[in-house]
Amino acid sequence: MLRLTPFEEYMLMDSHPAYPMSCFVVLRFHGECDRKLFHESVRVTLLRHPLLACSVEETARGVFCWQPADHPDVLAFVESGEKMGESFTPPFPVRGIDLFCEPAIKLTLWTAEAETFLFVEVHHSATDAAGAFLFLHDLLAEYAVRCGSLAEDTPRHSFDPTILAQRGKYGQTFGTTLRTLPQQLWGLPRAWKFLMNRPLPLLPFTPHLRRYEPAKGFPTILFKEFSKADTQQIRAKAKEQQVTINDLLLHATFSAMEMCRQRWNVRREHSSGQLRIAVATDLRTPDLANIPAANVVSMVFLDRKPKNIRSDEAFLRGIHREMEHIKRCNLGLAFIHGLTIYKKLFGDFRKMINQNHCWTTGTVSNLGPLFVNTAFPATAEGYLRMGDMKLRNVYAVPPIRPQSVFGACMATYAERLTLTLQYDTEALSRQQAEELLCAIL
Repeated sequence: MLRLTPFEEYMLMDSHPAYPMSCFVVLRFHGECDRKLFHESVRVTLLRHPLLACSVEETARGVFCWQPADHPDVLAFVESGEKMGESFTPPFPVRGIDLFCEPAIKLTLWTAEAETFLFVEVHHSATDAAGAFLFLHDLLAEYAVRCGSLAEDTPRHSFDPTILAQRGKYGQTFGTTLRTLPQQLWGLPRAWKFLMNRPLPLLPFTPHLRRYEPAKGFPTILFKEFSKADTQQIRAKAKEQQVTINDLLLHATFSAMEMCRQRWNVRREHSSGQLRIAVATDLRTPDLANIPAANVVSMVFLDRKPKNIRSDEAFLRGIHREMEHIKRCNLGLAFIHGLTIYKKLFGDFRKMINQNHCWTTGTVSNLGPLFVNTAFPATAEGYLRMGDMKLRNVYAVPPIRPQSVFGACMATYAERLTLTLQYDTEALSRQQAEELLCAIL
């Protein structure tokens, strides 16, 4: 059995019945699915991504380990006539994943008015978003082969489950750690700042932590889709200003948060502090190119005082410089090192996690281009085909935590950007969530 890494254990301990540590992906297809072929495709694909078919077991010594399931049944078919509008709420209850008795992934598929929807829930202890999309790409390729859309001898990504034992090393050796130690020292002030500075929530809110299930309608997901022309315009803007699209997203999110707080008349006593965005950072190296779905990710945190947040270019340049410094010094590892040291000193993360405190104002992820460099047949618009189905849209959101009332995710599919937002319906109204989404980009 594989032991959980410190990051995986932190994700496990920070999960709460009312706020599950679940990532969500929704795939929207035109056309109907062959359920028998899809069910068999899921079974075969899970063999190549074993962590997703595991639950967690705690040993007598308090060590958490991945426990493979013999015959994990992670796919459900539901009957529903509901289609998607400008938002999405599953037509069935979602209660999170109890990793101590359930596999780390759940898939639900249904068809409505000649459209097929695949709803994916995966526990963040088992994989990050990049790993989840590796699994989904592999699954769709397996289904396409069984449908005859791809030849059986089509070159496929080769996954090596034995590399999973190295996932907690993030491609670092003793030599690379020693060489990068001076750079890593820059991460210590950031780690101290994260631990000692309590950020401001988007608005005052007391989470219902006595509740033993998520709020009704969980998860509620809003999305905004950009045309190919608008996507090209956003890319051109980033290039002109010599920043990344991720920089633009972070700049826009800070500006949107402060604008909404002013519009919602957040009181002054809740303005003396800093707004914080948690940003996912991929730590995959060439040595881990063939790793199956797993967590090879960390978090970095950007703090800004509300009075200093502006929508001008100078504020954008400041974000760009900070993100470049993070990349140059590989400061994503600072959070991992901090978790590792804490684990060795205190044994587990129960004392560290206080879900009554706000740790981040919001979470932002940028998944980049999805399903690229693939052998799938595609339409003229760039939509992938598999059998009778055409993959039309992809929506993904990170988990939301108590008092971190939103998680935003940007991704590109078929050369079109999509911005997706999950929000806490106990904290924000639908109108407030829509205001926030519209203000971001």
